[in-house]
Amino acid sequence: MSNAKNIKNVFPRIFCLEDIQCSPDEEKGFNYRATLYHDQACITVSFNCAERDPHLEKGILVSVRWLPMMHSDHGAIQIAGLAIQNRTVDNFNPFLIVPHTWSIDRHLINCARDLWGISSKEMRRLLCATVLTQTNHSGRQ
Repeated sequence: MSNAKNIKNVFPRIFCLEDIQCSPDEEKGFNYRATLYHDQACITVSFNCAERDPHLEKGILVSVRWLPMMHSDHGAIQIAGLAIQNRTVDNFNPFLIVPHTWSIDRHLINCARDLWGISSKEMRRLLCATVLTQTNHSGRQ
């Protein structure tokens, strides 16, 4: 694979952590494999960590910490790790990261996405803060 310098321009900045698996590795650390969802891209990533991170749960918002070079690990993109998004991000439409596996009426999600586009800046901040609060407290759909 090519280097990751321009990868930030290819993939979205924020994803929903749709699925995560953690298993011990040979070096007394942990190996993570996660599925990240955004309407523009659904990717599987893997990374190693010295300690288990109890905050990485399904449904939270994350951004990818990319490695300088792209490598594949059994079909997953190797990354440095995931950063949990606890704050609102300007121009971030939270309705772009609702996974299809949540069995939510896609028509309603599409309507919410369209309403986001015509909402005021203040309304967007309120909606984004509400979504972040819900996902960070429940960690689930």
